[in-house]
Amino acid sequence: MKRVLGLAPILCTGLLTACGAPPQAHVVLPRQQVSLRMAVIQDVPRSPDANPLLDILHSVQWQLSDGSKSYSEPRDVVRQIRMQNIEILQIQIPRIATTEGVLVAGQKNGTWKTDALFLLPSPKSQNRALDGGSLSKAETTGAASVPNVGDVNIFASADEMVCFLMSNQALSLANSSSKKSIRLASGVQAKLSSAAGVNSLSYPYGSRTFFVVGNVASSQLVSVANNYTPNRVFFSLEGHQGDGQVHVGT
Repeated sequence: MKRVLGLAPILCTGLLTACGAPPQAHVVLPRQQVSLRMAVIQDVPRSPDANPLLDILHSVQWQLSDGSKSYSEPRDVVRQIRMQNIEILQIQIPRIATTEGVLVAGQKNGTWKTDALFLLPSPKSQNRALDGGSLSKAETTGAASVPNVGDVNIFASADEMVCFLMSNQALSLANSSSKKSIRLASGVQAKLSSAAGVNSLSYPYGSRTFFVVGNVASSQLVSVANNYTPNRVFFSLEGHQGDGQVHVGT
C-alpha cells in the first residue's frame, strides 16, 4: 500500500534543521487497517490438474474494506482434510489478521465447487490445541447442511481441527494408509483409518454414515467420538432427523 507524506511538513523540518534547531523525530504513520467486507463464492473453470486445491481457493473472492479484491493461495492453507469427493480447508485471508476461513468443497460430475464458507477467529485468539475429547475450548462453525456434502460441523483451534460429517456418500480418506475396526464406549463398531497425519472414524447411522475426521491422534479422535453422538453434533440443525440411535457411555 502506498503511503503519501505531506510536502509542507518535510520542507519545514528541513528549514528548522538548517537554522540550528534540533532535528524533528521521524514520525511513522500507521498502516491503514483493512477489514473483510464480503466473500463471494464463484464458479471457476475446471482445470485439467488432478489436484483441485487451486480451483477451490480461487472459487472464493475476498473483498476488503479498501475496495481491493484477492484470492487465497496454496501458501495460505493452514489445514487440509481430503476425503473422496470432499475437501475441507482452513485458510488465511490475505491481509486479514483477525479472521480465517473454512471452506467445504464437494465434487460433482468431475467439477469441484465450494459449497460452504465459514469464518472463524484467527489463531491469535484461539487455543493452540483442542480440549481433548470435550472440544470445549474450540471455535466451531456450527452445524450446517452443505449441498453435495451432507451435514457438517467443524471445531478448530490454532493447531488442530475436527470435522463431523453426516453423509449418504461412501467416503474415505484420500490415500488412506491403514484401517482397523474399533469398538466405542457405547458398543458401536466403528472403522478407524489414517492418512498423512489425518485420522478418520466412521460408523453407520441409519441410512447414512457418521464421520469424525481430524488432524489429531487416533486416541483423541476416539475420545471425541465417545462424547459426541450425531444427535448431539447436529441437534441445532433445523430439519435434522436422526434415523438411528447411538447411546454413548460417559
